[in-house]
Amino acid sequence: MNQESIWTSTGVKILHHPSVLRKIIDHRIALPISLQISPTSKCNLRCSFCSNINREKDEQLPFETIKRLMLNLCLLSLKTVEWTGGGDPTLYPFINEVINLADRLHLKQGLITNGIKLKENITHESLNALHWIRISLNCLDYVEDIELPKIKGVLGFSYVMNEETSPAIIKKLVQYAKDYNPSYVRIVPNCLSSNEEQIRNNKILSEMIKDWGSPFFYQAKVFEQPKNCWWGYLKPFVNHDGSVFRCSSIVLNPDADRTFHEKYKWCNVEELHSMYTKEMVPFDPRDCPRCVFSNQNNLIESLMTPNGQEAFI
Repeated sequence: MNQESIWTSTGVKILHHPSVLRKIIDHRIALPISLQISPTSKCNLRCSFCSNINREKDEQLPFETIKRLMLNLCLLSLKTVEWTGGGDPTLYPFINEVINLADRLHLKQGLITNGIKLKENITHESLNALHWIRISLNCLDYVEDIELPKIKGVLGFSYVMNEETSPAIIKKLVQYAKDYNPSYVRIVPNCLSSNEEQIRNNKILSEMIKDWGSPFFYQAKVFEQPKNCWWGYLKPFVNHDGSVFRCSSIVLNPDADRTFHEKYKWCNVEELHSMYTKEMVPFDPRDCPRCVFSNQNNLIESLMTPNGQEAFI
């Protein structure tokens, strides 16, 4: 299995959840598998490629809101939670409390952070409760160095190639991989590039990263609109303002104004659990030309619209 299939969300991991698929087939009702939460809009960096740069900078979810949400979704067999941005989750004042709560609920957890405040703000107990941590080494575009704590779970690095990237930065990436021995270093293109630039970047960068060897791998970003969008039922994204979106990639759409635009809002966080008591209704992705979950949506579309020929594999 290639690195992308293991460490990213754009593969076919949904096939490992037959009970969820069975419920979709039999009842057209979903169950949440993984929950993404952006607990705060605060960040200690201002990356040039940030797709959520026009957000309000002082929003955060109340601890009690996150608590109710996780309790409600755990009753629906939620399996994992990812603490992500937004801003940087290590700046959320209750980050240790929500991590420890999720651990008591037996949820596997991941954390995506720029790493600058990881050692200072996340307790040893919380670090050990995390199944994985992904550090955005784009922090090195703006700070000289970061010191990372030892973790019990999987350590991974990610880096977005952008206008700040230089030979010196690339040299640092290689050195950090040697110093910290991560399970992977994912290199991705700047998703704010035009479609033409993206095609060119995917071609050039994939060849370049191949020469870097393990643990580096390149994740191409391929945009394609599915017929319908179902993905939010399985992996909803909860924003720091209390809004729920069907995925974290809507910020890439041309009219999203580099923020989680109200236009793409699914529901409020307090309403999310009720979405799993109703028949699934797809979202029309006509305004989502930069969808990266087309393959997953097409798999679900096939379950929702059988044609009688499925046995002829």
